[in-house]
Amino acid sequence: MDKIISYLLVVLFLVGSLSGCIGSEKEMSGQENTICTEGNIPEWYVGCTLPSFDLIDQNGTHWNESSANESGRWVAYFSASWCTHCKPTIEALDESIMPNHLLVMNKHESEDSSNMTKWHLKMEDELNRSINRPFLHAPPLSENLSITSIPHVLLIENNTIISARIGLWDSAHEMSIWFNATSPESGNTQSMKTNMDNMDGTL
Repeated sequence: MDKIISYLLVVLFLVGSLSGCIGSEKEMSGQENTICTEGNIPEWYVGCTLPSFDLIDQNGTHWNESSANESGRWVAYFSASWCTHCKPTIEALDESIMPNHLLVMNKHESEDSSNMTKWHLKMEDELNRSINRPFLHAPPLSENLSITSIPHVLLIENNTIISARIGLWDSAHEMSIWFNATSPESGNTQSMKTNMDNMDGTL
């Protein structure tokens, strides 16, 4: 009888421990989902899964998370056709990121800004260069990622966001290093540049 009671106590203890582990896992999962929706803190994106998308570029080609990940590590650049201060960022990205590894995404929802052919031609004209990149109308994806500030650059590998940079970024050299880094840095680009300038001044 004592053995049976002891056995039951052990079983109850194990069940209680297991339920505690399951509860913690659910709580952690909920925290991760919350973290992934904070678009103003770049570091909070890291480790999040990119939401599903199915979009058509200016040439009529379909793009989704599967086709984007076929080429390996890639960049999602979020901007808008009216964003004049974003132009140096897309120019530097076009110079530094290899073909088929950059998607240009419009975050603004309006009839005037939904024409990706028009935006593509406008960028080529203003930058005086050919831009052979997919331009995608992506307000729902931008909303799912809580993207408010632009330019907004995400580095993605295996459909997981591994780095996020927000703000004007015009150094193709820095972008090339960032794209190939083992642990690419995340943050507000202007703040990071100020910190680097301050560090240079103290050397």
